[in-house]
Amino acid sequence: MPLPLSPIEWVALAYLALLWIGYGRYAKHRACRDDKSSLSRSLRRHREAWAQRLLLRDMRMTDAGLLASQERVVGFFASTTLLLLAAVLTALTTSEQIAELTSHIPFTEVHSTGQVEAKLALLLLMLIYAFFKVTWSLRQYGFAAVVMGSAPQPSEQLSLEQRQAFVKNLAKLMDSAGHDNNSCLRAYYFALSVVCWLGGTIPFLVAATLTVFVLYNREFGSSAVRGIEGSYIAPP
Repeated sequence: MPLPLSPIEWVALAYLALLWIGYGRYAKHRACRDDKSSLSRSLRRHREAWAQRLLLRDMRMTDAGLLASQERVVGFFASTTLLLLAAVLTALTTSEQIAELTSHIPFTEVHSTGQVEAKLALLLLMLIYAFFKVTWSLRQYGFAAVVMGSAPQPSEQLSLEQRQAFVKNLAKLMDSAGHDNNSCLRAYYFALSVVCWLGGTIPFLVAATLTVFVLYNREFGSSAVRGIEGSYIAPP
């Protein structure tokens, strides 16, 4: 039985994997450096400051509301991912019609039914990965809510080590939830480039490359990153 993808398409698939995995590793490495801007590192500092100031407040309704808003955003992506999975599964049942439809679009490659099915299956796997990431992020925000609820009151006598341990671990839990949600969003972005693959290998390669540039700009060079960094004030 012949393989559904041509050799050049296998090379394109390897290129996608290289970009996706390589960018994820670079972003994680960049977040550990203090000499360059990084969205993840900047947010980690704010989360630590949040946890430190949390211990100084008697009333924590605002903190609970902020954390609940994070859970709602992540929950939206979780439900959206399920809808997208259902849509792709439906598309798999009509792969022959999709191949016929794309063959009539100007400047696009002619696809066999097997090629369409293979690319939709890749899209399905990427969305499954995104679903696992976003649901784990949602659970971690729930864990953070429990930890926040157990935070000691300002009147309680705590050692400096106990305070630092609480701050470090609460910030780490929220940071981990944020990273997993970020991984889900990256899967979304790269999945869009796979959609472009139905138009041809060249559009797919261009879309995958542009995705990396967009992600890099947003995470390391955007005005949002500069605003987050510039608004940081160290807690007392």
